[in-house]
Amino acid sequence: MFTLDEKHLDEAKKIAQANRKKKSCDYCYDRGWIGVSEQNLLVLCTRCVDMEAAMAEWKNYVSAHEDLKEHFSELFEETPEEQEETEVHPAQQDYERKKSHPVGKTAYVPGPKRTGRQKKI
Repeated sequence: MFTLDEKHLDEAKKIAQANRKKKSCDYCYDRGWIGVSEQNLLVLCTRCVDMEAAMAEWKNYVSAHEDLKEHFSELFEETPEEQEETEVHPAQQDYERKKSHPVGKTAYVPGPKRTGRQKKI
């Protein structure tokens, strides 16, 4: 099982601290990270850390260290480009916006209609 060395963990903490968006956060207590996983990997705070910038900086750090490239190879895999959207006819768009079933108030309620302050018999 892979565990991250302490020197790399310290660098990850610095990256998390550098990429914080908010000044104060009650969720991570202003650290930028919530905790450490079983593999000694840092769990970043999603509320106050800019995840994209932190991941980009972590990728740069991993690419500089050969021993980490093996374990974090999934970061460098190319994601397939999104498939081209098929053209949708404007009438189809209007149809998709409409409700599938009309929901309304029932017109008939059994029993006599009571108006005002009539007493029940």
